[in-house]
Amino acid sequence: MEQTKEKDMTQFRHTIQQHHLHMKSPVRLSHINLYHCDSSPSDIFPGYPYAKIIFVQQGHGQLIYGDSRLGVQTGTLVLMNPERQRFSLQIDSDSVDVVILGVENTGFTRDGQTFIQPYLIHSGQEHNYAFFINKIIDEIHTKAPSFEDACNHYLELLLISMQRDTEITCNSFIEDKSNQDCQNIKEYLDEHFSENITLDTLSEKRGMNKYYLVHSFTKQYLRSPISYLNEKRIDESKKLLENTDYSIAKIAQLIGFSSQSYFSQAFKKKTLMTPNEYRHSVKRRF
Repeated sequence: MEQTKEKDMTQFRHTIQQHHLHMKSPVRLSHINLYHCDSSPSDIFPGYPYAKIIFVQQGHGQLIYGDSRLGVQTGTLVLMNPERQRFSLQIDSDSVDVVILGVENTGFTRDGQTFIQPYLIHSGQEHNYAFFINKIIDEIHTKAPSFEDACNHYLELLLISMQRDTEITCNSFIEDKSNQDCQNIKEYLDEHFSENITLDTLSEKRGMNKYYLVHSFTKQYLRSPISYLNEKRIDESKKLLENTDYSIAKIAQLIGFSSQSYFSQAFKKKTLMTPNEYRHSVKRRF
């Protein structure tokens, strides 16, 4: 387990490796972060492409998410879906201890609808949640045989307890939703390839966390969104090279590359020819 010290915050992080899980559920604990905060850190909680369960072990403060502020205290459980953005914590007590569980292959719904804002649980059953979370932490510390299986077992019991106490449902990560998100991104890139597109702008326009965006898109299409975008641009440039007399600089501009040199470099990487060489080879064929 790694320990880092940054001013007033101590963080412990452990990443759970894939293990031989003999469980029916595909839900898996990806990582666990333990934070001890003596004053308000800024944006210490990044948007990993997994659902998150955030548990306040002690202290109180405000979870800051976009323009929203949500009061949290000892025993508060916060649920966040994987595509949501990063957040930070304002400390209103001497210190706050926070546990964050990264959970793969699941998404949270309320009354059948996937919620966007973080969801807080103050159910009066905090001791049940604390018990299961502390058992996970104990397993991480001791690393007894099959501790990773045990972590996932306690995670499942935690999820079951939450579902019994609230209107929240934990769904095995909905491949259909992930696939639809990726399809929407692909369609957007196909239609807007000539525009200035970065991961940040794509994330903002699609309302998705960029880590989740890249993770899901790459898993489905075996290439990152930006790689797919460049391939789309190269394919479009071939049509222009074959059917027009536009200059290389003009074509680079039309298909969205920031410069002729960048376009030529990307084109040669994909086709093993410069744009001019490709144009001449096409003309020779006819």
